[in-house]
Amino acid sequence: MEALKLGLILLAIIVALRRKLPVGVTLLAMGPLTALIYQVPFNPLVQAYWEVARSRQFISLTALVVLVTIMGSLLKALGYLDKLASACRGLYGGARTAVAVLPPLVGLMPMPGGSLLSAPLVNSVLGDPAYKPHFKCAVNYWFRHLVEFTWPIYAGIVLTAALTGMTIARVSLLQAPFTAAMLLIGLLVFTLRIKKEPVANPSLVKPIKGILGSIWPVMAAILLYGVLKLELSLSVLIALVSLTAITRPPRSAIVNLVKEGLSPKLLMLIFGVLSFQRVLSLSGGVESIPKLATDYHLPEWLVIALVCFVIGLLTGMVSAYIGLGYSLLAGLLYEPVLNPGYVMIASLAGFIGMILSPAHLCLIVTNEYFGSDLLKVLRTLLLPLFLLGVVGWLLYMLGYGDLFL
Repeated sequence: MEALKLGLILLAIIVALRRKLPVGVTLLAMGPLTALIYQVPFNPLVQAYWEVARSRQFISLTALVVLVTIMGSLLKALGYLDKLASACRGLYGGARTAVAVLPPLVGLMPMPGGSLLSAPLVNSVLGDPAYKPHFKCAVNYWFRHLVEFTWPIYAGIVLTAALTGMTIARVSLLQAPFTAAMLLIGLLVFTLRIKKEPVANPSLVKPIKGILGSIWPVMAAILLYGVLKLELSLSVLIALVSLTAITRPPRSAIVNLVKEGLSPKLLMLIFGVLSFQRVLSLSGGVESIPKLATDYHLPEWLVIALVCFVIGLLTGMVSAYIGLGYSLLAGLLYEPVLNPGYVMIASLAGFIGMILSPAHLCLIVTNEYFGSDLLKVLRTLLLPLFLLGVVGWLLYMLGYGDLFL
């Protein structure tokens, strides 16, 4: 019965997306549907929506996405993004190197919807009409997330360390092969499909200077967040104010950028994601997953993979598949004894589910930016994700996790 309920929700999401409904509208509709399927009482449901609307999470996330959108638009308007794309084109490999370098550079700043910053860069590099919107979206999305397994200020690594008792450094090293695998897979699957561009005088020093000179507002926000431990939204705000003070864009341009950042469609997306996650949690549907898996007498590693994959797929959030999934699976992952191999499986399975999730904010906003077909984007990602899963399975079978006992 529980499997049927979860299946109905996933089917409804797929049908809505195939009918080209906006993702924000789809997720807003999924909340009441989930409540109906799980018979959530009306008053708790209304209370859940009210709590989301006035929650710190919604307010801070909205502020962050709005500020990131404004910063990305301002960098583009000022020509910074074109300079960055041009600098990366000066590296050996031209456009092929640029699309593999630009998103991870932006990915050093962990933020919901952070792919918005790198999307204009990739769009600039892949300006040829031969590159379809869904391909550009997938390329940007893939390379943007490869640092997430190892960059130590990402919430997923910090949360994993807190739950398992491992140090942040050990968690990063445990998951480092996934970053390396994503880079290699991305180069093979995506960049080889990009036409070679002759580079007149390929070098390293000049492009790096150009990159740093173009991306300094993003790096400033990273330093404020990572070193001074400021709120990420505040860090972006300070960097944005500094950029505005130095470049002095016209007031009319600033007003237009703020209007663009406060797009009702974008706000609906954020509220849709958070409200669907809240209703799903209220329904108890996610908590039923471990029991479902064990009822079918599955191996422990498969139970772990299934639980974290489904939670990642349904919620689209690292904090969900780690915070909820790892807690539900504590007896297998780290209590009473730490099993790094299982932690590795949980991390990878949750990540794959999250990347495929229509509730993942990065995917939603990037897809909106490129105007691509979401289902085509997801189909483009299936092969590289399968290959990444194979790498994870081989690492587990070879006992890589045992090195961290």
